[in-house]
Amino acid sequence: MSVDTDYVLGTHDAEISRLHLQHGIWQALVRDCWARAGIKAGQHVIDIGCGPGFASRDLADAVGPTGRVTGIERSERFIAYADALCRQSNHDNVSFRKADVMLDDLEIHDADAVWCRWLAIFVSDPALLVRKMAAAIKPGGKLIFHEYVNYETYQSIPPSRRLEEFVAHVMASWRDFGGEPNVAKVLPGFLAGAGCRVLDTRPISFSAQPHQPVWQWPASFIDINLQRLLELGLVDADWVKEVKQDVQALEADPNALFITPMVLEIIAEKL
Repeated sequence: MSVDTDYVLGTHDAEISRLHLQHGIWQALVRDCWARAGIKAGQHVIDIGCGPGFASRDLADAVGPTGRVTGIERSERFIAYADALCRQSNHDNVSFRKADVMLDDLEIHDADAVWCRWLAIFVSDPALLVRKMAAAIKPGGKLIFHEYVNYETYQSIPPSRRLEEFVAHVMASWRDFGGEPNVAKVLPGFLAGAGCRVLDTRPISFSAQPHQPVWQWPASFIDINLQRLLELGLVDADWVKEVKQDVQALEADPNALFITPMVLEIIAEKL
Protein backbone atom coordinates (compact mmCIF):
# COMPACT_ATOMS: atom_id res chain seq x y z
CA MET A 1 0.00 0.00 0.00
CA SER A 2 1.27 3.45 -0.96
CA VAL A 3 1.25 5.89 1.92
CA ASP A 4 0.99 9.64 1.28
CA THR A 5 3.66 11.16 3.49
CA ASP A 6 3.61 14.66 1.96
CA TYR A 7 0.99 15.76 4.49
CA VAL A 8 0.98 14.37 8.00
CA LEU A 9 -2.84 14.18 7.82
CA GLY A 10 -2.95 12.93 4.22
CA THR A 11 -4.88 14.21 1.18
CA HIS A 12 -7.18 11.21 0.62
CA ASP A 13 -10.97 11.29 0.14
CA ALA A 14 -11.70 10.63 3.81
CA GLU A 15 -9.55 13.59 4.85
CA ILE A 16 -11.29 15.87 2.34
CA SER A 17 -14.65 14.77 3.75
CA ARG A 18 -13.41 15.46 7.28
CA LEU A 19 -12.19 18.91 6.23
CA HIS A 20 -15.62 19.64 4.74
CA LEU A 21 -17.30 18.65 8.02
CA GLN A 22 -14.77 20.73 9.96
CA HIS A 23 -15.37 23.77 7.77
CA GLY A 24 -19.10 23.55 8.34
CA ILE A 25 -18.64 23.46 12.12
CA TRP A 26 -16.39 26.52 12.02
CA GLN A 27 -18.06 28.44 9.19
CA ALA A 28 -20.11 30.93 11.21
CA LEU A 29 -17.22 31.71 13.57
CA VAL A 30 -14.83 32.17 10.66
CA ARG A 31 -17.13 34.48 8.74
CA ASP A 32 -17.59 36.59 11.87
CA CYS A 33 -13.81 36.73 12.29
CA TRP A 34 -13.34 37.91 8.72
CA ALA A 35 -15.96 40.62 9.16
CA ARG A 36 -14.30 41.89 12.36
CA ALA A 37 -10.96 41.90 10.53
CA GLY A 38 -12.44 44.20 7.89
CA ILE A 39 -12.63 41.84 4.93
CA LYS A 40 -15.14 43.36 2.52
CA ALA A 41 -16.25 43.63 -1.09
CA GLY A 42 -13.61 44.52 -3.64
CA GLN A 43 -10.61 43.31 -1.67
CA HIS A 44 -7.90 40.83 -2.65
CA VAL A 45 -7.52 38.14 0.00
CA ILE A 46 -5.00 35.30 0.11
CA ASP A 47 -6.04 31.92 1.51
CA ILE A 48 -2.64 30.52 2.39
CA GLY A 49 -2.49 26.74 2.69
CA CYS A 50 -6.01 26.64 1.28
CA GLY A 51 -6.35 22.84 1.15
CA PRO A 52 -9.44 21.71 -0.80
CA GLY A 53 -10.78 25.26 -1.01
CA PHE A 54 -13.75 25.40 1.35
CA ALA A 55 -12.61 28.66 2.96
CA SER A 56 -11.53 30.04 -0.42
CA ARG A 57 -15.09 29.68 -1.68
CA ASP A 58 -16.47 31.49 1.39
CA LEU A 59 -13.87 34.23 1.02
CA ALA A 60 -15.02 34.68 -2.57
CA ASP A 61 -18.49 35.44 -1.23
CA ALA A 62 -17.02 37.88 1.30
CA VAL A 63 -15.12 39.95 -1.29
CA GLY A 64 -17.83 39.68 -3.93
CA PRO A 65 -17.49 39.77 -7.71
CA THR A 66 -15.39 42.95 -7.58
CA GLY A 67 -12.86 41.30 -5.29
CA ARG A 68 -10.64 38.28 -5.73
CA VAL A 69 -9.21 35.41 -3.76
CA THR A 70 -5.90 33.67 -4.33
CA GLY A 71 -5.57 30.21 -2.84
CA ILE A 72 -2.04 28.95 -2.27
CA GLU A 73 -1.50 25.24 -1.79
CA ARG A 74 1.28 22.72 -2.46
CA SER A 75 -0.91 19.64 -2.94
CA GLU A 76 -1.96 19.14 -6.56
CA ARG A 77 -4.83 16.94 -5.40
CA PHE A 78 -6.18 19.64 -3.10
CA ILE A 79 -5.79 22.30 -5.83
CA ALA A 80 -7.71 20.18 -8.34
CA TYR A 81 -10.50 19.66 -5.82
CA ALA A 82 -10.59 23.35 -4.85
CA ASP A 83 -10.66 24.51 -8.45
CA ALA A 84 -13.54 22.15 -9.29
CA LEU A 85 -15.40 23.19 -6.13
CA CYS A 86 -15.27 26.88 -7.06
CA ARG A 87 -16.11 26.29 -10.72
CA GLN A 88 -19.15 24.24 -9.78
CA SER A 89 -20.43 27.07 -7.57
CA ASN A 90 -19.64 29.73 -10.23
CA HIS A 91 -17.07 31.52 -8.11
CA ASP A 92 -15.05 33.05 -10.92
CA ASN A 93 -13.14 35.40 -8.62
CA VAL A 94 -10.96 32.63 -7.13
CA SER A 95 -7.67 31.37 -8.53
CA PHE A 96 -5.30 28.76 -7.13
CA ARG A 97 -1.53 28.68 -7.20
CA LYS A 98 0.65 25.65 -6.53
CA ALA A 99 3.44 26.68 -4.17
CA ASP A 100 5.24 25.53 -1.07
CA VAL A 101 5.00 28.49 1.29
CA MET A 102 8.28 27.54 2.94
CA LEU A 103 10.27 27.26 -0.29
CA ASP A 104 8.63 29.43 -2.95
CA ASP A 105 8.18 33.15 -3.49
CA LEU A 106 4.48 33.94 -3.12
CA GLU A 107 4.82 36.61 -5.85
CA ILE A 108 2.09 38.75 -4.29
CA HIS A 109 2.79 42.09 -2.60
CA ASP A 110 -0.44 44.08 -2.67
CA ALA A 111 -3.16 41.94 -1.08
CA ASP A 112 -5.54 43.40 1.48
CA ALA A 113 -5.55 40.41 3.82
CA VAL A 114 -4.20 36.90 4.25
CA TRP A 115 -6.08 34.09 6.00
CA CYS A 116 -4.16 31.28 7.68
CA ARG A 117 -5.94 28.36 9.36
CA TRP A 118 -4.11 25.31 10.71
CA LEU A 119 -1.07 25.82 8.50
CA ALA A 120 1.46 27.30 10.94
CA ILE A 121 1.17 24.16 13.11
CA PHE A 122 2.71 22.11 10.29
CA VAL A 123 5.57 24.30 9.02
CA SER A 124 9.17 24.02 10.15
CA ASP A 125 9.73 27.78 10.38
CA PRO A 126 6.59 29.69 11.43
CA ALA A 127 8.57 32.94 11.71
CA LEU A 128 9.38 32.67 7.99
CA LEU A 129 5.73 31.95 7.25
CA VAL A 130 4.69 35.12 9.08
CA ARG A 131 7.29 37.19 7.23
CA LYS A 132 6.07 35.87 3.88
CA MET A 133 2.47 36.60 4.81
CA ALA A 134 3.39 40.15 5.81
CA ALA A 135 5.33 40.67 2.58
CA ALA A 136 2.29 39.64 0.54
CA ILE A 137 -0.01 42.39 1.87
CA LYS A 138 -0.01 46.16 1.66
CA PRO A 139 0.55 48.41 4.72
CA GLY A 140 -2.63 48.37 6.77
CA GLY A 141 -3.45 44.91 5.47
CA LYS A 142 -4.63 42.21 7.86
CA LEU A 143 -3.09 38.88 8.85
CA ILE A 144 -5.71 36.54 10.30
CA PHE A 145 -4.92 33.27 12.05
CA HIS A 146 -6.77 30.35 13.56
CA GLU A 147 -4.07 28.15 15.08
CA TYR A 148 -3.90 25.86 18.11
CA VAL A 149 -2.57 27.36 21.32
CA ASN A 150 -3.15 24.49 23.78
CA TYR A 151 -3.70 21.20 22.00
CA GLU A 152 -3.59 19.32 25.30
CA THR A 153 -7.10 20.63 26.05
CA TYR A 154 -8.40 17.98 23.61
CA GLN A 155 -10.06 15.58 26.04
CA SER A 156 -13.18 13.71 27.00
CA ILE A 157 -15.45 13.67 30.01
CA PRO A 158 -15.34 11.11 31.53
CA PRO A 159 -11.58 10.94 30.90
CA SER A 160 -10.16 8.29 28.58
CA ARG A 161 -6.55 7.21 29.00
CA ARG A 162 -6.50 5.94 25.42
CA LEU A 163 -7.76 9.28 24.13
CA GLU A 164 -5.03 11.04 26.09
CA GLU A 165 -2.51 8.71 24.43
CA PHE A 166 -4.07 9.50 21.03
CA VAL A 167 -3.62 13.24 21.60
CA ALA A 168 0.01 12.66 22.61
CA HIS A 169 0.61 10.56 19.46
CA VAL A 170 -0.92 13.25 17.25
CA MET A 171 1.24 15.98 18.78
CA ALA A 172 4.36 13.84 18.48
CA SER A 173 3.63 13.02 14.83
CA TRP A 174 3.22 16.71 13.96
CA ARG A 175 6.49 17.50 15.68
CA ASP A 176 8.18 14.60 13.87
CA PHE A 177 7.07 16.21 10.60
CA GLY A 178 8.67 19.50 11.69
CA GLY A 179 5.59 21.28 13.04
CA GLU A 180 4.46 22.55 16.43
CA PRO A 181 0.91 21.88 17.68
CA ASN A 182 0.84 24.91 20.00
CA VAL A 183 2.34 27.33 17.50
CA ALA A 184 -0.07 30.17 18.37
CA LYS A 185 1.95 30.77 21.54
CA VAL A 186 4.81 32.18 19.47
CA LEU A 187 2.90 33.91 16.67
CA PRO A 188 2.49 37.32 18.41
CA GLY A 189 6.26 37.60 18.78
CA PHE A 190 6.83 36.61 15.17
CA LEU A 191 4.23 39.15 14.04
CA ALA A 192 6.05 41.91 15.91
CA GLY A 193 9.28 40.82 14.26
CA ALA A 194 7.63 41.07 10.83
CA GLY A 195 6.50 44.65 11.39
CA CYS A 196 2.93 43.88 12.41
CA ARG A 197 0.82 44.60 15.46
CA VAL A 198 -1.82 42.37 17.01
CA LEU A 199 -5.25 44.02 17.00
CA ASP A 200 -7.39 41.33 18.58
CA THR A 201 -7.17 37.81 19.97
CA ARG A 202 -9.65 35.32 21.37
CA PRO A 203 -9.47 31.68 22.46
CA ILE A 204 -11.95 29.27 20.88
CA SER A 205 -12.90 25.82 22.12
CA PHE A 206 -16.03 23.71 21.88
CA SER A 207 -17.62 21.22 24.22
CA ALA A 208 -20.10 18.77 22.74
CA GLN A 209 -22.33 15.90 23.78
CA PRO A 210 -22.77 12.85 21.52
CA HIS A 211 -26.10 14.04 20.10
CA GLN A 212 -24.76 17.46 19.07
CA PRO A 213 -23.35 18.11 15.56
CA VAL A 214 -20.08 19.52 16.93
CA TRP A 215 -19.32 16.07 18.42
CA GLN A 216 -18.63 14.80 14.90
CA TRP A 217 -15.69 17.15 14.46
CA PRO A 218 -13.40 15.66 17.15
CA ALA A 219 -14.91 12.19 16.64
CA SER A 220 -14.16 12.19 12.90
CA PHE A 221 -10.63 13.41 13.54
CA ILE A 222 -10.02 10.49 15.88
CA ASP A 223 -11.47 7.95 13.47
CA ILE A 224 -9.54 9.10 10.40
CA ASN A 225 -6.27 9.82 12.17
CA LEU A 226 -6.16 6.51 13.97
CA GLN A 227 -5.89 4.99 10.51
CA ARG A 228 -3.36 7.64 9.52
CA LEU A 229 -1.14 6.89 12.54
CA LEU A 230 -1.40 3.21 11.65
CA GLU A 231 -0.43 3.88 8.02
CA LEU A 232 2.62 5.82 9.19
CA GLY A 233 3.66 2.92 11.43
CA LEU A 234 3.41 4.99 14.59
CA VAL A 235 0.90 2.75 16.41
CA ASP A 236 -0.33 -0.85 16.19
CA ALA A 237 -3.74 -2.29 15.35
CA ASP A 238 -4.50 -3.48 18.90
CA TRP A 239 -4.04 0.01 20.31
CA VAL A 240 -6.22 1.50 17.53
CA LYS A 241 -8.97 -0.98 18.43
CA GLU A 242 -8.79 0.05 22.09
CA VAL A 243 -9.11 3.75 21.26
CA LYS A 244 -12.13 3.05 19.07
CA GLN A 245 -13.72 1.09 21.90
CA ASP A 246 -13.26 4.04 24.24
CA VAL A 247 -14.86 6.40 21.70
CA GLN A 248 -17.80 4.01 21.25
CA ALA A 249 -18.27 3.93 25.02
CA LEU A 250 -18.31 7.72 25.13
CA GLU A 251 -20.85 7.91 22.29
CA ALA A 252 -23.12 5.56 24.24
CA ASP A 253 -23.03 7.85 27.29
CA PRO A 254 -25.52 10.76 26.90
CA ASN A 255 -23.62 12.73 29.54
CA ALA A 256 -20.23 12.38 27.88
CA LEU A 257 -18.40 15.40 26.48
CA PHE A 258 -15.65 16.07 24.00
CA ILE A 259 -13.59 19.19 24.74
CA THR A 260 -11.89 20.37 21.56
CA PRO A 261 -8.29 21.64 21.47
CA MET A 262 -8.06 25.37 22.08
CA VAL A 263 -7.58 27.58 19.03
CA LEU A 264 -6.27 31.14 19.27
CA GLU A 265 -7.79 33.61 16.84
CA ILE A 266 -5.35 36.40 15.99
CA ILE A 267 -6.12 39.47 13.91
CA ALA A 268 -3.03 41.55 13.15
CA GLU A 269 -2.20 44.54 10.97
CA LYS A 270 0.86 45.29 8.89
CA LEU A 271 2.35 48.64 9.92
